Amino acid sequence: MTVVAVVLLTVAAVAGAVVWYAVEHRRPTAGTGTWLAAAAVPIVLVVAAALFGLGGDPAGDGLLGVARAAAVVAAVTGGSVIATALLRVADRGTSGVRAASDEDGPGGDATANVSDPQTLRGGTSIGALERVAVAVTLLAGWPEGLALVLGVKGLGRYPELRRPAAAERFIIGTLASVLWAVAAVGVVVAVQL
Repeated sequence: MTVVAVVLLTVAAVAGAVVWYAVEHRRPTAGTGTWLAAAAVPIVLVVAAALFGLGGDPAGDGLLGVARAAAVVAAVTGGSVIATALLRVADRGTSGVRAASDEDGPGGDATANVSDPQTLRGGTSIGALERVAVAVTLLAGWPEGLALVLGVKGLGRYPELRRPAAAERFIIGTLASVLWAVAAVGVVVAVQL
């Protein structure tokens, strides 16, 4: 059962990359439903891996090493798809982007779509680094590092967070990233038990 859990976690890491790549290249035409379906793939695989991990014997050192590496990769690849899907859901019912005006303050549009990557530029790269840092600190047995990662991210983005869409994107993206990285690491914990 433990081997199945590690294989599923590894498949989740690869599947996350594949579905992210496939859907990302269709970004302008991919609807919210497409993003949600893409996000379901790594979610289902990680949940299945956790269940198999809980049902088996503790993993040996070699298998545990593979699980740790797969957890970090799954955190990064699956997190991109999941965060984007949740940002798309947050935009449902909005009327779209309007032109920025002087009243919007520095950096622009008070009603921009939350899922627009230009709302917080560099968010995809920062999110990937965030998930790596969260996964590594948890795997290293240093959960306090999570506070450090989130603090640095918050301080770095602070000037941009006065815009409503930016603040909403920051909160949704950060929570999705952190929770997903914790879930991926949770499979490692499950195979250790």
